[in-house]
Amino acid sequence: MIKTKLFTGITMSLLVMSQFTNVAALDNGLVKTPPMGWNSWNCFGPNIDETKIKGVADAMVSSGLRDAGYIYLNLDDNWMAKSRDANGNLQGDPTRFPKGMKELGDYIHSKGLKFGIYGDRGTVTCYFRDNFKELKTQSGSAGKEIQDAKTFASWGVDYLKYDNCEVGYAAPAATMQKDYTTMRDALANSGRNIVFSICAWEFKDWMPEVGNLWRTTTDILNHWKKEGSDWSWGILDIVDLNEKYAPHAKPGAWNDPDMLQVGNFGGNRAPTETEYRSHMSLWCIMAAPIIMGNDIRNMNQATKDILLNKEVIAVDQDSAGIQGRKIKSTNGLDVWCKPLGNKDGNVKAVALFNRNTSAATITVNFSDIGLSGTAAVRDLWAKEDKGNFTGSYSMSVPSHGCAMLKIATGTGVREMRRAVSNKPYCNPSFSNGKLTITPSIDNQLFSVALYSVDGKLVKKANSLKSATSFSIGSGMYYVETKINGISEKSMITTY
Repeated sequence: MIKTKLFTGITMSLLVMSQFTNVAALDNGLVKTPPMGWNSWNCFGPNIDETKIKGVADAMVSSGLRDAGYIYLNLDDNWMAKSRDANGNLQGDPTRFPKGMKELGDYIHSKGLKFGIYGDRGTVTCYFRDNFKELKTQSGSAGKEIQDAKTFASWGVDYLKYDNCEVGYAAPAATMQKDYTTMRDALANSGRNIVFSICAWEFKDWMPEVGNLWRTTTDILNHWKKEGSDWSWGILDIVDLNEKYAPHAKPGAWNDPDMLQVGNFGGNRAPTETEYRSHMSLWCIMAAPIIMGNDIRNMNQATKDILLNKEVIAVDQDSAGIQGRKIKSTNGLDVWCKPLGNKDGNVKAVALFNRNTSAATITVNFSDIGLSGTAAVRDLWAKEDKGNFTGSYSMSVPSHGCAMLKIATGTGVREMRRAVSNKPYCNPSFSNGKLTITPSIDNQLFSVALYSVDGKLVKKANSLKSATSFSIGSGMYYVETKINGISEKSMITTY
């Protein structure tokens, strides 16, 4: 296991804008906002089959998760048979996936979802390494990257999580960059757009140019914090390990602090509801991929309330793609800031995070987040407008709790008022093959951008003053409208 020293928070008040600077990254046109979806490992481990996966697909639709933005349904390790076929191609386990992987992908797509799968840069995947040492056939993709990428494309795969295992423990460190680059190129030439998720258990500075997302740590445990003989990290540990890589995040390229544990109540040292809410808050403020890891077929109301809060999700999915950072930490009380819209704008998402064992009041000074004067404050978990405040805002935060706020000045205040009234600036509608965007107020310039669910720009129009229509095909789209520099994003289904 990789040993990493934990980052320790100290009292600080930094220049806000200097922290939000991007570096070069892969640009294949995909996942321009952090990918959202579900992965099988945290709740099912290796015990996956066709019935479970189709049940999850059904639940993603019926629960409202798909329409909230969770569109990737990702199978993790142990979907594959114990041997390749006669032509050396990967194939699904014939007992657990009797209809094959293409049929499963077709089912997932029929629900308006995207199909994700798991692979490995070594000769064996992690589960096969630990459980099928006697096998001579190859479950990993080492030396077979082009063949396997084409196989994935033929099944309709939209997302590949690519692991780092090998016989013994890990694939060779000396070939890590080459191996991941080889699969990146194989996917690019597979004939299908496939999101590339690097899972190498640590960050390397070449990863942003190779993957759409990359794991920054070893696996997340269903614990609040690492203790004693725990083999990997808890939620709190990963927050601190992931935060320092913020400059590498940008649209299409994301730091991945691993899947959510939200909703996995009841296990040994499982987090509380408050801690799960903080988990979601901090992943969203860090612009992290939001990949659920719970059994969504059986969610309690607390889990639904956390995963389906659209105002909190909107922070994660902000089109500027800026990863939020911890800008102040004093005696276990953190203030985090994520600029929304653009790094120099007047709308900020703020997380007030209490690491301590008792409730405490946390204050955000507006000057620390690049704002001045009077600002409007909205509590995103309470879904309440808190009013206008000058200079700062304070609130009580429970032990291990995390408040999520949106704070705005100037023209951004209108966005706060819009959120309270729940009336958008622009209303999208679809009829007879045409998407129509209608502004709430005519003669006010606005722009529209239409994206496919995998983040590709479909249509764009600027300097509009009145209702405007576009001809589009059936499918699911993100519609982004902008007035006075304020962006608003919604999803529309045109089936």
